[in-house]
Amino acid sequence: MNLPLQLADVDLAPLWKALAPWWKQFQVLFREHLFLTPLCGMLIVMMTLSFYRFLRSINPALVGFVMLLILGILLLHWTVTRTEPAFLKPCIDWLAPFFPTGDFAPLPKPKR
Repeated sequence: MNLPLQLADVDLAPLWKALAPWWKQFQVLFREHLFLTPLCGMLIVMMTLSFYRFLRSINPALVGFVMLLILGILLLHWTVTRTEPAFLKPCIDWLAPFFPTGDFAPLPKPKR
């Protein structure tokens, strides 16, 4: 791509120098938990709506299967790690004997 000669010779150092304080504030802002949480929440909501619209456009039986699969994975995770919500504790206590517990032996370290 050939830029016109006038654009090729532009010195951007003053621009970067003027933007340096803004860039520092931007970096501080992204380190803040109170900024990142709503930002991630908005992204999750947007992705969920997009995924819902996609699921609405396909067969309802497939949607039901996907939802049951997600629920099954979540229940298995809760059963193994015992991180279930308090109101589901009786149900998970009943399911827990049928599945492995979270007390797994540590994996061996790979040899180098």
